[in-house]
Amino acid sequence: MSMLDIHALSVWYEQDNVILENVDLHLEKGAVYGLLGVNGAGKTTLINTLTGVNRNFSGSFKLCGIEVNAKTPLKTLDQLKTNRYFAADYPLLFTEITAKEYVSFVHSLYQKEFHEQQYVSLAEEFHFSQYTNRRISELSLGNRQKVVLLTGLLLRAPLFILDEPLVGLDVESIEVFYEKMQEYCKSGGTILFSSHLLDVVKRFCHYAAILHDKQIRKLIPIKDDTDLRREFFEVIGHE
Repeated sequence: MSMLDIHALSVWYEQDNVILENVDLHLEKGAVYGLLGVNGAGKTTLINTLTGVNRNFSGSFKLCGIEVNAKTPLKTLDQLKTNRYFAADYPLLFTEITAKEYVSFVHSLYQKEFHEQQYVSLAEEFHFSQYTNRRISELSLGNRQKVVLLTGLLLRAPLFILDEPLVGLDVESIEVFYEKMQEYCKSGGTILFSSHLLDVVKRFCHYAAILHDKQIRKLIPIKDDTDLRREFFEVIGHE
């Protein structure tokens, strides 16, 4: 079943400088999709468009049956927000509240009940228990990233979008996150995972979408014997 359909999407920040052109991408429920590309390929631009940060685009995308184009009214965009959660590579959070207060607050925005015991259990798995009642201003980048990941994993929005989510995470937390991503998908969620690291995408994702020269050039099912490095460099045209 389809979770996200992107059709003929062209994106710009300035009208005479198109960053993405006629992008097509189809994401099914229950899978992790890696969005691969060199620095500057437009990965973050695509994410900014899907999350409503940038509205300079033509074409359309449909998330959970709700279609969005450049003329979609704000009311519909507000309805769409509860169907996805976005974890940026450098999280911008409310710094004068505690981590637990932040997670609870975001649940209220999504009109979902905050289950404190689930939060406590997940925090323990991420070795975050000692930080849950500290103000976010006191946390390191890695621990701020954990706040964002904990929030997303607990919210269980249909689409979880991540932009370089492993920045600052310790090795143990990366292993926990890998397991939680698989559980997320088994429960029917879909994850779009942006990265420029081939090894990370090979391990974490079921598919890799290669963004190059303004378009998705190839969607690759990832298996144990998939040579993702070869596939990637064949698309971008050089070794």
